[in-house]
Amino acid sequence: MNYDYLEDSGKGVDVYIIDSGIDKIDTIKDLVVDELDVMNVGFRDARNHGTIVANFVASSSYGSAKKPTLRNCQVMKDDVPKEKAVIDTLREIIKRDDDRKKQPGYKGAIINMSIQSEKSDDLELQLDRADARGSTVIAAAGNRGIKATGVYPCSHENVIYVGAIDSTYSLASFQTGGSNFGQALTLFAPGHALSGHDNTGVVRTDLEGTSFATPYVTGIAAIFLGVEGPVSPDRIKNLLTWNAQNITLNGIKENPKILANSGYLRESGKPYWGAPSALSPVAPLVSLIGQIASLTATPTTFATSASPPTTTTAPPPPPPTESCHTQYKLVLDTFDIWGSNWDAAKLGDAGSGLHDQVSGCAEVTKWKYEAQPSDSPLQFHASGQITIWQQTCIEHAMTSAGAPEGSQCSGTG
Repeated sequence: MNYDYLEDSGKGVDVYIIDSGIDKIDTIKDLVVDELDVMNVGFRDARNHGTIVANFVASSSYGSAKKPTLRNCQVMKDDVPKEKAVIDTLREIIKRDDDRKKQPGYKGAIINMSIQSEKSDDLELQLDRADARGSTVIAAAGNRGIKATGVYPCSHENVIYVGAIDSTYSLASFQTGGSNFGQALTLFAPGHALSGHDNTGVVRTDLEGTSFATPYVTGIAAIFLGVEGPVSPDRIKNLLTWNAQNITLNGIKENPKILANSGYLRESGKPYWGAPSALSPVAPLVSLIGQIASLTATPTTFATSASPPTTTTAPPPPPPTESCHTQYKLVLDTFDIWGSNWDAAKLGDAGSGLHDQVSGCAEVTKWKYEAQPSDSPLQFHASGQITIWQQTCIEHAMTSAGAPEGSQCSGTG
């Protein structure tokens, strides 16, 4: 199945990947620039970490974006990030970004930190300077299964930080404990049993950690910058929040209830919610996030909202009597609709009106419509498959196809 994405998404955006180095495997070789190696240990990814991160930011297959420049910043020695190297690298990135701003085609800078470092005055100073100069810093929440407050660099006030969930919308669990959590997190992204290329170019299906959830968010941020050009880190944070999906997180308290989403075509005629009027062209090619293949096997459900979310709060509970119930799967594109009290004329024979309206969102396959017995409280059950992230459009389509005025839909988490 084909998907849409923004043509040249992220082009002109510099993504500085502060990590273990990046190997130039086929999927990213045209995007990677060896940028900084302050310890003179070489740019090779000996830990098999930075290359995976880079591929999730942008690549021909698994990346959220397609065309940002991936700037390789080596800070690891003996398999751990060195605090002085991290600080020196941040300081140098700020200098180089000031020069880059003078070059044509420059759209902005993002710093991806899928690492942890000790808190220090020097580190805080450089993070503050990066924010003040317009560079968005996105960091991993950590994998110890503890509250992220005090974990650096992610808990710095000017950093967007990312937790990880699994395909059941639960906090991702790892051998080290699991994704860190807490109210200080900005949002979540998939971070368990992921598929992606390692530093040899082999596709692995066992990748996990907030380290790999974070670059998905970084890639989405690169999409926003690629469209809007240089904007403030606060603007990027707001766009990430506005376009995120309101979800029900199983067993998680004191957390933001939002899952990273590119917001693709959520607002009619625009590439994402809150986008400016001047837009990038759209090409029918490959999905932004649709190739997280390892997450397609497990069905999950989540609450749906009637309009694009603009807050970090979960949607309100449904009323006691619902006219429909809609179920979705994470990354997979299967939908189920149970309807009652719909306008039969708009619904159409054998649900033809509903099919036509939903098909206006994207191509529908495996369509199935079943009228329910006369003694059933339900009128019909319809199901099918559609490209990912279409739930808001489907809700509008249902209204056009005869769902009762003011009706609400819910999912179960």
